[in-house]
Amino acid sequence: MRRLISILLIAASSVAGIHSMARPSLAADEVRVTRVLDGDTVVVENWEQRVRLANIDAPEMSHGQAKPGQPFSVQSTKWLERELQGKVVKVNCVGQDRYGRKVCDFYRDGHHVNKELVRAGLAWANTAQARYLRDRSVLDAQQEARASRRGLWSEAKPIEPWNWRHECWERRSCDAH
Repeated sequence: MRRLISILLIAASSVAGIHSMARPSLAADEVRVTRVLDGDTVVVENWEQRVRLANIDAPEMSHGQAKPGQPFSVQSTKWLERELQGKVVKVNCVGQDRYGRKVCDFYRDGHHVNKELVRAGLAWANTAQARYLRDRSVLDAQQEARASRRGLWSEAKPIEPWNWRHECWERRSCDAH
């Protein structure tokens, strides 16, 4: 009987741990962003790993001739640099990605930076998989940018980064884009 209770307690705590990773915590820490690497990845002072912005996917930067960058990748990075680089901001981490990076929401002066990047038309709401979009209000920001033809939405057929990586980088068919 004790063994059964122990197993049930372990199972319950495991489920609770998984459940808590799926939801943002209510506590937000203050951190200094020391560097912006691209439109959705930053370096935070005294954190070992790079940090991925939650809920969004920004246009891919160039990674050499075999992996060309997407339109608006430079603008996205520069926008994020203006908003975060060298600044103390609030951060709320919601989990880790497959590379071990923390996945976080960033807030500056009461504004959700991740969502504002999408509203500016410089990133997509990350709908590549349902688990990547934890805050559905980011879709509203994307719709607003799209309706206003801001940033990447000024292009005739903007290509989501997850499709760009597949079509252009893996299949090497960038010519049509």
